[in-house]
Amino acid sequence: MMPLVRFALAAAICLLAPIAQAQMVAEFYKGRNVQLIIPNAPGGSFDLYGRLVAAHLGAFIPGRPSIIPQNMPGAGGMQAANFIYGLAPKDGTALSILVPNVALAQVLDVQSITYDVRKLNWIGRAVATTSTMFTWQRSATKTLKDLRARETLLATTGSISQAEIDCQMLNGVVGTRIKLIRGYKGSGDAALAVERGEAEGTLMPWEFIKAAHADWVEQGKINLVARFVHHPIREHPEVPSVFDLADTPEQRAVLNLFLGADEMGHPIALPPDVPRERVEAVRTAFAAMLQDPDFLADAARQHLDLLPGRYDELEKTVAEAFAATPAAIEVARKYFRH
Repeated sequence: MMPLVRFALAAAICLLAPIAQAQMVAEFYKGRNVQLIIPNAPGGSFDLYGRLVAAHLGAFIPGRPSIIPQNMPGAGGMQAANFIYGLAPKDGTALSILVPNVALAQVLDVQSITYDVRKLNWIGRAVATTSTMFTWQRSATKTLKDLRARETLLATTGSISQAEIDCQMLNGVVGTRIKLIRGYKGSGDAALAVERGEAEGTLMPWEFIKAAHADWVEQGKINLVARFVHHPIREHPEVPSVFDLADTPEQRAVLNLFLGADEMGHPIALPPDVPRERVEAVRTAFAAMLQDPDFLADAARQHLDLLPGRYDELEKTVAEAFAATPAAIEVARKYFRH
């Protein structure tokens, strides 16, 4: 065969290969249901964002499968992570939103986990959460200083939920006096507990507070005590960060290890070992969905903020968690309850 002919044939194969892969992906997904696991009970921020994604993502995956949301609360979100890693089908028909502390839990060697976040196929995120502590208007805790000065009762959803982990760490590292009331099934139940007076406050994403309880803010029913991230709350830049409680570089390193989880936001992942062409198809579909006018309009209608992130950004955040210093990890383990 002449060199020019061989070159032309090779070029044609390179051009046709992506088309053939797309056709294979479309044939696989056509008429199928894809399960989207939501790691908390109905009514919370994971549920709101999960159902938003489920309503739109299928239209951008070749073959247009139906995305079926399924709530799987348990173990502070770790049950969903264990499921998507070990029990879910590895063919691309199951994906999950994960709680942001999945990497932290693995770095600190939590015994109840059976997953490895470094082997998951990350898809992306719709939002990076702005974790915010609030108290009800009747509470005497209204400032960062108050968190150190008095005992404050906060509702949490589980022993390794993000709220409980962060509060245990603050108590141990910077001397806050937060007392946790455990056992609520989701952030929606925790919010109701605060409203009923069972607890003074709780910790949840600002994005959820604004979407589900805008009247609380507008009518002054709650005190925005602190944010658990570096970036400010756009609508309330006056709310201080708990990083302001760190008095030493060592304390700041531990806070960074714990609170860096919020950069994960509401990350979405496929299990390990899913065929590469399906992983790439879902990643491409997710990125396209985030730019879609109908998706953006639906998010706006529900007052859901969007702060998207790519799969490689999630991979970077996971890698940073595993790069924590032994000293920071040793201190963190003292306050990580599981």
